Amino acid sequence: MGRYALTPQATLGVTVDDGKLFAQLTGQPRFQIYPESETEFFLTVVDAQLTLIRDEAGRVSAVILHQNGANLTATRLP
Repeated sequence: MGRYALTPQATLGVTVDDGKLFAQLTGQPRFQIYPESETEFFLTVVDAQLTLIRDEAGRVSAVILHQNGANLTATRLP
C-alpha cells in the first residue's frame, strides 16, 4: 500500500479495501489488481501489470507499471 510518483502530475495509489488490492492513477477510476506472485500483479480491465521493487530493508520503494510496451517506474512517496 502507498502512493507512488509516476510523473510530477500523476500518482499511482495502491490500497486495500475489504481484503482486495486496488490501484488508481491520478484522474482515473480505481481498479482491482490481482497477484501473480509476491511482487507481480495484473489488472483485468486493461492490459497492464505492476512489479513491486523492494529496498534492502524489504520495503516497497517503487512500482513499475508495464503498459502499452512501456515500463514506467513510480517511486514511493513519503
